Amino acid sequence: MAVPRGAGDSGKALLLRVGIDRGAGGALAPIFQDGRFEYVPIPETSATRSPLTYATLPGRRVSSLATVLPPRLALRRPHLDPDFAAAAYGDAALGKRRQLLRLSRGDVIVFYAGLAPRPPEDRPRLFAIGTLRVSRVHDLRDGEPMGADLGARLAGTAHFLRQPRDPELALVEGESGGATLFERAAPLGDGRDRMLPDLARLGYKGSLLRSVGHWICGHERLRLLQAWLANGPASLVDGNSRLLPLETPVPALTPEGALALELRGARDGDWFVSLAKRGRLQAFGRISCDQGDERLATARSSLFWRFLDEGLAMPRPLVSSAWRAAGLQRLVSWIQERYRIGVHQSAIRNIGRHA
Repeated sequence: MAVPRGAGDSGKALLLRVGIDRGAGGALAPIFQDGRFEYVPIPETSATRSPLTYATLPGRRVSSLATVLPPRLALRRPHLDPDFAAAAYGDAALGKRRQLLRLSRGDVIVFYAGLAPRPPEDRPRLFAIGTLRVSRVHDLRDGEPMGADLGARLAGTAHFLRQPRDPELALVEGESGGATLFERAAPLGDGRDRMLPDLARLGYKGSLLRSVGHWICGHERLRLLQAWLANGPASLVDGNSRLLPLETPVPALTPEGALALELRGARDGDWFVSLAKRGRLQAFGRISCDQGDERLATARSSLFWRFLDEGLAMPRPLVSSAWRAAGLQRLVSWIQERYRIGVHQSAIRNIGRHA
């Protein structure tokens, strides 16, 4: 989950939802058990000179994006925006247009998308999938000249291929090499498509709706955002982090897609672990507490890994050293590099069939 060098040092970041979803295309792109995913653009809604269809657009792990979409979409043309290869993104909708025009050189757009697990053993969640570091923002109003140099640079991108061009287009041109499509998606939303409570220090809480973007401002918040995109959940482990054993049976999912925990003395930001026979991992995650009875913390975990069946076999030294902060960070890193957050039926099974 790499980010462009220097991201987080700029004035602000804009979180924007992109990609196919239930409202735009009627489907979700897949995320696989190891956290890798396919970026699937929304279907094009305007006439375009682009010859691409989902059937002819290759994915990163599949021969064509049509293989991970309903058959009815195979011959539709994708609106490839953001275009990570060209480092460009545009929008003509009034709300997003206004937000894009507020961006300045060095600001960062963080793109996120709804992704559905493959195999389908868990609910979809929102994940950050890439970033764009801003070079320039172009206000391309109807009738105003576009400029030959801009047209030459971005002639092959989705908005320039539309016929006619959007009359009120705000177009963000990224720095050279300033666009990154992540190898693995970074968790962003909980089971209700709200910002993970673990990311409250970013300064935004609540629903991650598609209609508008969401701002993250301030040096410290941007530093935390950069750390999250670069290192994921492992970035939340520090010298105060504690690992608590679960003595009760493996917790069940709440209707909101979190785990409900009963842990005495639990603090917000603690981690928990549940081990089965032979040290197999059944559940592991980070705690968000709602304090009730003074003697008992009713805790929730939206950032968790839960392994069904017999659990996940893990290297014994990795688990035994996790009771110290440095060992806990290694454990979190080990899991996040191999498994997306959420529920897994078992250990990774035949991922190659998706390749």
